[in-house]
Amino acid sequence: MGTEASFPQTAKEVLTVILAAERSRKYVWTAGRVLIEGAFEGRWQALDSHEKKTLLKNLTKLLEALSDEGVLVLRPDLQSIGFGQEKGFDYIRPR
Repeated sequence: MGTEASFPQTAKEVLTVILAAERSRKYVWTAGRVLIEGAFEGRWQALDSHEKKTLLKNLTKLLEALSDEGVLVLRPDLQSIGFGQEKGFDYIRPR
């Protein structure tokens, strides 16, 4: 999957997208939201369905890693912002 490198590959890269977007408003973070707020939607459209599914799973794992680090908190209900039912997370601002 050659196009995969153009998307966030680490939890730190996902956090960079979150921090930039959270400056102006609060979001529920899902893999789809990372794609939207990180301006990756154009590249997303070029992927086939298998690549899209794999990418969403990988981004969700990165969000879960940020949750494990205490940067995000998992919401109890699935969220839908246009990429299907996804796990949603809230960013916790450092005190």
